[in-house]
Amino acid sequence: MDFGHGLLATRGVALERRWGFTPGLIAALLSVAGALAGVGCECRAAEPAPSAAVAKRLLDESDTLLEEGKPGRAGERLAEAAGVLTALSELDRPPAGLRGLCERGRGLKERLELEGADVGAIEIPAGSGSSRPGAKSPRPGATPAPAAAPAAGPGFTKDVVPVLVRNCGGCHVTGRRGEFQMASYDGLMRTGMVQKGEGNASRLVEVILSGDMPRGGGKVSPADLATLIKWIDAGAAFDGPDPAAPLASGPRPPAAPPPPVRGAVALEPGDVSFAFEVAPVLLQHCAGCHDADDPEGGLRMVSLESLVRGGQTGPAVVPGKSADSLLVKKVRGTGIDGQQMPLGKPPLPTDTIEIIAKWIDQGIKLDLLTPKSPLADIAAAGRARSLSHDDLAKARFAAADGVWRRAIPEEPVVVERAGRVCVVSNLPASRVEELASTADRIEGLIRRELVADDTPLVKGGVVLLAFAKAYDYSDFWVNVLGEERPKGLLGGPGASGDVVYGALVMPDAGQTAADTDFRIAEQLTAAALIGRNAPAWFAMGAARVTAAKVVPKAALAKSWRSDATDRIAHVRSATDLVGGRGDPADTAAVAAAFFGASGGATKLPALVEKLDDGVAFDTAFQQVFRGPPAAVVDGWLARENRKPARRGSN
Repeated sequence: MDFGHGLLATRGVALERRWGFTPGLIAALLSVAGALAGVGCECRAAEPAPSAAVAKRLLDESDTLLEEGKPGRAGERLAEAAGVLTALSELDRPPAGLRGLCERGRGLKERLELEGADVGAIEIPAGSGSSRPGAKSPRPGATPAPAAAPAAGPGFTKDVVPVLVRNCGGCHVTGRRGEFQMASYDGLMRTGMVQKGEGNASRLVEVILSGDMPRGGGKVSPADLATLIKWIDAGAAFDGPDPAAPLASGPRPPAAPPPPVRGAVALEPGDVSFAFEVAPVLLQHCAGCHDADDPEGGLRMVSLESLVRGGQTGPAVVPGKSADSLLVKKVRGTGIDGQQMPLGKPPLPTDTIEIIAKWIDQGIKLDLLTPKSPLADIAAAGRARSLSHDDLAKARFAAADGVWRRAIPEEPVVVERAGRVCVVSNLPASRVEELASTADRIEGLIRRELVADDTPLVKGGVVLLAFAKAYDYSDFWVNVLGEERPKGLLGGPGASGDVVYGALVMPDAGQTAADTDFRIAEQLTAAALIGRNAPAWFAMGAARVTAAKVVPKAALAKSWRSDATDRIAHVRSATDLVGGRGDPADTAAVAAAFFGASGGATKLPALVEKLDDGVAFDTAFQQVFRGPPAAVVDGWLARENRKPARRGSN
């Protein structure tokens, strides 16, 4: 069977599900592919031009086949991907992201080797043009050669900004032609047009070298292009005071420093809640024109910090002086140049404006999260604190469908609520209904371990995102979390706006019902702790121990206990663990080992009670575990590493 026929055969289900291909159309395509193969058509030898998209697709297919228990076929796909990656590496200008694709390919090769697949002949290049004829990929586990220190390059503010303003300013600095804007350093880096350390592989350089940019007959001089490439090759570092500040288009007088913004404080009676009363208004009426990518007047209303920093005319608020604050002047439409805000919409109600003015006069107090937190997260935290359980559940479960559709917009989705759990999934409806019933039962078991009486496991309930396939979960990571799914990760908790969720890839038929219950219990527990602003490392560790307690017969509980013993050696320090800088699998296993060894299961209800009373996590942890998180974990790690068995593994 030729490659085209094989691809159609193995991806027929995906074609039917994702693109609406009917079984008849798929059969016809297979017939045509088979006929071409049978007559030996010369076009069989023609292969699609190598591209990063083709390589990614082949790696996705290899990953899926491996997780479906088909290592032989996964190896075939990986071999095809390796050929595409090698061809891309030998281009004069390899595409952006090639190094990451190659790293993923090497990771797949290592996993296949562990499964016993014969992949010794597959050579994965290093990427970024380093795979020329005769070059070898590093052996799995080999220590890479130390990287040379980057050479000092041009400075961003002094050298690069003038190049961008001179060549791109009218269309992409002060404007947003073609939906692309680089109004600040942060804005430029968010576009993905710059690949740090890879000047020639960066899209910003590619469009200049190809002549696609700048439009209208302009040309970037060789000196300007060299400055850009050298800056990117040296790491594309920022050297100014504020990476979110608008790029200067010419000499400007120094702006007045923005007023300081304090962290969250407890409100006094009569105080306006920024989280519940002000942030939602800004999100609804202002954020569309003052977002992160294309802010009118350079004013980005994405956090309290950016609001206070202001835009081209200075700070938007003056603490304690609402009458002097540009924000209030604009929404009132008095004492301003230009039009009343919000532009193109009805004016804000007078009582809403007075609430904003009162908040400013009271000193722009922040009552939840941090000045850098996105306004959407602050507003969600405000609703979580202020709404009743039932009202919050309505908002949370209604928003869950939107989170799913951000990840996988083209598929039908099933939403099933049972008790205080809402399941959102692309599984068949009957399976989702069964899963919701199971999750509701397990939620009751966990609730008895964490909270008293009939207190909700978490106010507003928990959303369980159940993905039919691993590549669906990968789409969730890319489209919702903004990064690639970590290797081997098949579930995890989190929060997105109003939605507090646990996510998992549903197991194949080989997993027992007890193991499925264990994974559901782990996700519901972790989500409940994330919903109380506990950090991910603690939530995952406590969730694993709690799941083992409520589903004691699960084989996964025993295997993960033994797995933790090996993974402790991978954690370099408590700071890495507590700071969330480790591998997610290592973090979950080691945090669970710590939690179990320190009697965490008996201490967890007391810590949850303190979190529900509004105590910050670090303070609550110190009170319950008798020390700060990093110090307590560090002491435990030191004891573990002194054990004879551990010394032999280091």
